[in-house]
Amino acid sequence: MFNSTVLDVVIGLIFIYLIYSLLATTLQELIASGFGFRSKMLERAIFRMLEDKTKFNYGISSVFYLFKKQGNGGDPDSASFTFYNHPLIKFLGGNKSNNKPSYIKKETFSKVIVDLLRGDQFEHGDNIKKVISEALENKTFNWGKLSVEIAPETLSFIKSIWADSQNDVEKFRKNLEIWFDETMERTTDWYRKHTQFILFFIGLIIAVVFNVDSIKITQKLQKDPKLREQIVQQANTFLENNPNLKEDLNSNKTKLDSLLAEIKKVSTNDTDQNAADSLANSNYRLLTDYQKKMIERADSLISTDLQKANAVLGLGWENNNSDRCDLKSFMMSLLGWIITALAISLGAPFWYDLLTKFMKLKGGVKETPATEKEEKTK
Repeated sequence: MFNSTVLDVVIGLIFIYLIYSLLATTLQELIASGFGFRSKMLERAIFRMLEDKTKFNYGISSVFYLFKKQGNGGDPDSASFTFYNHPLIKFLGGNKSNNKPSYIKKETFSKVIVDLLRGDQFEHGDNIKKVISEALENKTFNWGKLSVEIAPETLSFIKSIWADSQNDVEKFRKNLEIWFDETMERTTDWYRKHTQFILFFIGLIIAVVFNVDSIKITQKLQKDPKLREQIVQQANTFLENNPNLKEDLNSNKTKLDSLLAEIKKVSTNDTDQNAADSLANSNYRLLTDYQKKMIERADSLISTDLQKANAVLGLGWENNNSDRCDLKSFMMSLLGWIITALAISLGAPFWYDLLTKFMKLKGGVKETPATEKEEKTK
């Protein structure tokens, strides 16, 4: 159908970015689960909701917070610290004191806030509306031995929610849940930006280790028609062998999130501790198996698609035949690595979609019935 040197060069670059993005995404998922990125981002969101202080800067420097051994939900005299010490939240994190949940239901959030306002001394038959109103007037959260002052801005906002609810506890809970949902939407965006930044550095390391220089790759593809033909054929074969790659990536992410959430739900105060321990061990084995599969996928990717592409394009340091090692050539290589890293940071799903579209333009990929159906519904 449509054929040109430029199109083949673009397809070649997209294919390289796709397979290296897959490797980077796998490594990023392993790092995220290992360091508990999700629980730390949730913790920061809770702090943002319950504290007035701008403790956490959401700029680039805040990425390093995700690699801390444990997060910090606030000072001992803070509302967020009290929130995380509520039994319902504390037990969601498991047995370790530094293990915090990566997922909290909106209903759980609203219950904990109501509990902190009415205190743990509340008994059946007490006037809950009166108790909550008094707590807001006294500007305090109370639970057990903990009694902390609610930050002024947070207090003002919770008071406004209480007023909007017309002192109706159920409406108050619903409005708290709306507040939580809106914050979680922003937290998802924060998480995406943070992981994309981390993905860039993973991509930069990969680009240097494998010597994936976008500038040199472009030059090679422009000069050699046979090379372009080979790499386009590899891209076509890859798409044919992986028709549901994007769905698989999304499915893996969903499975990981669900698994982590299930692990955090195992409560230490279960009436049957042996059953709870058994469930915890089972879930952790599943997580370990998932991580092993991720490592196997990365190993398979390196030994098959990456190896083939590297062999065709002459990538890698063992294939680097350049005699030039001056500052100018190094700076050009550095620029090529950075371009590769930026491309990798866009993620594998982005490059998979783009490669599919360009191969259709070239006429190298046939639409499957599922794809045709999807196109018609758009």
